[in-house]
Amino acid sequence: MSVFSISVLAVVLPIAQVLGHGYMVNPINRASRWRLNITNAEIPHDYEDNQFFCGGYQVQYEINGGKCGPCGDNWSDSIPRNNENGGLYGQGIVVAEYASGDLIEVNVQITANHKGFISYQLCELEDPTQPEEEECFQQLQLEDGNSTQAIHSDDFEVSSIVKLPDEFVCDRCVLRWHYTAGNNWGTCDDGTQAVGCGPQETFRSCADIRIYAAKES
Repeated sequence: MSVFSISVLAVVLPIAQVLGHGYMVNPINRASRWRLNITNAEIPHDYEDNQFFCGGYQVQYEINGGKCGPCGDNWSDSIPRNNENGGLYGQGIVVAEYASGDLIEVNVQITANHKGFISYQLCELEDPTQPEEEECFQQLQLEDGNSTQAIHSDDFEVSSIVKLPDEFVCDRCVLRWHYTAGNNWGTCDDGTQAVGCGPQETFRSCADIRIYAAKES
């Protein structure tokens, strides 16, 4: 089983100081497509595309009861939210194609490391005119069989090898990167308190992909 990777020719950072936290660059997420063609005015530009963190910690947990938009937007935003299918950045542009069952390389840029862990989910857009819902996303496994990958304090350019489902095809699927940070102090499951326990910041990126039958490759 081979590792299939879509090459990113250029990822251009804005000149302004980066204040965000992270985003998926390969396959390129919806809000970051402009980075591959910065002169194309038809692609919405978001210079804070590394800050899709559910509106922020206080908004997510104190206002929205821990809820987050499927692709990292503030849960309270009107639907479709900016990063969802049909939203400002969800324009239905398929940015990568893979064969079913493939091991694929996914690349992430961490711009402010908050430790924690990352994971990946997949949603098939059965109706390409409608935004995805949280219930649609199914957990994917990594090459080592785990569902999560730890982020260490010195991780900034992160590569993951993700296993796509066998014998599964879709013309429009959404690959999601989910980052649960681990730098907040909170109460652990055993009642003790420590950094990384309790509610943590959440970051997400969504990319539109196609998965074809392996025999087509």
